[in-house]
Amino acid sequence: MNKDQLSLYLVTDRPLSLGRPIEQIVKEAVAGGVTIVQLREKDCPTGEFVALARRLKEILAPLNIPLIINDRVDVALAVDAEGLHIGQSDMNYEDARRLLGPEKIIGLSVESFEDLEVANLLDVDYVGISPVYGTPTKSDTAEPFGLEGLQKAVALSVHPTVAIGGMNASTIGEVVAAGTDGVAVVSAICSAPSPQAAARELKEIINQHKPTTMSWTKEIWQKSLPIYERIIAHPFIKELADGSLATERFVRYIAQDEIYIKNYGEEMFLLADMMPNEQMREMFRELAKGGMEAEGAMHALLIERFGIDTAVEPSEVTAGYMAHTRGHINSGSLAHAMAAMLPCMWIYNEVGLYIYSHRNPNPNPYAEWVATYASEDFTEVTRLILELCDRIAAEATPEVRAEMEEAYLIAAEYEWAFWNWGYYGNNL
Repeated sequence: MNKDQLSLYLVTDRPLSLGRPIEQIVKEAVAGGVTIVQLREKDCPTGEFVALARRLKEILAPLNIPLIINDRVDVALAVDAEGLHIGQSDMNYEDARRLLGPEKIIGLSVESFEDLEVANLLDVDYVGISPVYGTPTKSDTAEPFGLEGLQKAVALSVHPTVAIGGMNASTIGEVVAAGTDGVAVVSAICSAPSPQAAARELKEIINQHKPTTMSWTKEIWQKSLPIYERIIAHPFIKELADGSLATERFVRYIAQDEIYIKNYGEEMFLLADMMPNEQMREMFRELAKGGMEAEGAMHALLIERFGIDTAVEPSEVTAGYMAHTRGHINSGSLAHAMAAMLPCMWIYNEVGLYIYSHRNPNPNPYAEWVATYASEDFTEVTRLILELCDRIAAEATPEVRAEMEEAYLIAAEYEWAFWNWGYYGNNL
């Protein structure tokens, strides 16, 4: 779907419509600038729901505005709606996609970062980040993300994002500026004296605050997603997640990772020295120190527990990866160096969050590894590094951005190769 269609997303609500027909609300709202409409009817009999959906489709189809049905696959199929929106407690995505087919729009609400990690592995068309702020229109929602949580979710999502919960003329400016592709509005339009005027005002605010380009980190994550999916599907990660990974494989991996993270720590401080001013240098040193201390403590615990001999030679993969990152640092280009160093932190954080969200309830001998990379502290450090990469990329020329992309993708492939070597060793 076209992401611009998500821009001003109306969710209908009859109790909030001041006694006016939903058809009237929708007609006025689209005249004011609404770009997509979700019909939400929690207590409507099926026949009435289908009839209302057909009337809305007659209004929207000539305007090329998608009609999305909330929850009800049967209603979406009956009226040939453009799409379906499902929540965490509704029909699972795979079944919905099988029933609707590949051409229909499917949106999925995510209520936590764990939900978002799962959604990143699905072929949904957009995710609804819910709720951003507390809202009286829904009382069964999770803890609000808040603006800072929304920014982080937008950065982590591989799919277009729609902000849901507490969206009105006072909040949507900062929400759109945070990078979300759309805002889902209920009472700010449905309860307005003039839905058309309310929609027009909201649309103007969106246009004023919408970023003009996609961030570099969002672009590069989408381009590198096939690599990440190969990592998640690797037996090393699958067995690490459920605790069945053979000890000798984990030991082989940690011995190499001990070499790598010591080198990475040195390079992080070299990278700090490359920052353009003292304030940024000090900030990066603190980030590097916090991240390396957490990893170092976890490694020390695991090395003692498993009696790991770390006096080993670097494997071909380890040596190649270190040469890649050090080469970009030695080039003197901050942009190239940041791009080459980023996968080691970002992909580890993503893998940690993924495993944590799929964790086995049974005791896991590698639980400390998962906890370190899924922790709030490590996630926050990663988010700050992502923001810094975007700032650097925003000031770079198209040629440098392309070189950053190459540096990142090579490093991401090394991340896969690192776990692959840990699992198979020299028997590749």
